[in-house]
Amino acid sequence: MQTFHHSRKYSFRVDANALGGFLEEPLQKDITTLAPVSLPPVGGFATARSEAFNLEEIVSCSAAYTRVSGREHHADGSISISSSAVVEDLNLLEVVTAKRIVSQVSIFIPSGGTEPQISFAGSRFEGLLLAGCDNAPTMNSELNPPGCKRGGHGLPLTWQDIATVAGSQAEKLIGSFKDRGEDAYRWAQNRHGRMISDPPPGDCGPLLCSLVDGFNGEGSKPSCGHIVEIPGFGRIFLGEIRVYRDSVHLVAIRAELGCPVRGSLGFCAVGGGGSGEN
Repeated sequence: MQTFHHSRKYSFRVDANALGGFLEEPLQKDITTLAPVSLPPVGGFATARSEAFNLEEIVSCSAAYTRVSGREHHADGSISISSSAVVEDLNLLEVVTAKRIVSQVSIFIPSGGTEPQISFAGSRFEGLLLAGCDNAPTMNSELNPPGCKRGGHGLPLTWQDIATVAGSQAEKLIGSFKDRGEDAYRWAQNRHGRMISDPPPGDCGPLLCSLVDGFNGEGSKPSCGHIVEIPGFGRIFLGEIRVYRDSVHLVAIRAELGCPVRGSLGFCAVGGGGSGEN
């Protein structure tokens, strides 16, 4: 017989995709979304996979796969959520290449609807090359391993933890745009300036930060934090995170193409959250 205890009415919103976007030039085309997957509102488990993909020699990969899960634990009423996406052997116009890219976010919501606990453990860039240069990302040690002080070793992140990182990154990123002209500086200020506010933004919008602080490696392309401009190609954003009060979203790579090939593409986008009441 059906009982009525622990009726939290939690509604899951969890999804992931490995690759997608659109082109404007030299052809207008929506790019097929690879390995899209989402959960029904009641939760569960789902996976998707795509084998080798090649679009007009513009973008290709050898494999792409995703996994999502969400569950309410009836023993204590807590919620667990996971979303991950992987792309292997990525090649974007021979300018952005990588052996393997992984995005992963895990969320735990204790009983009573208290503040979510967030981890990005497992997210990484393997063999990333930008314009032929070895661009090993410098991962933020507060957000993800190795050397992670919190999220990678059983100490998940809170909203305030991420807000602190977002504020610190914003100050450095905006400062790095000062030498790039007034338009660039204003763009960075408009995009990241509110992260420096105290208290940090809440109802006015999401926290915005990145798993990536910069790059190292011989011949690395110059960058402003996680944002890289490649002349004749476009702008690359790595590891961007948006954290809302009820959800978390991570995109491993977002490319805004400004060369003879124009358009926008995203790689390894994951997200999770939901809403409910006791």
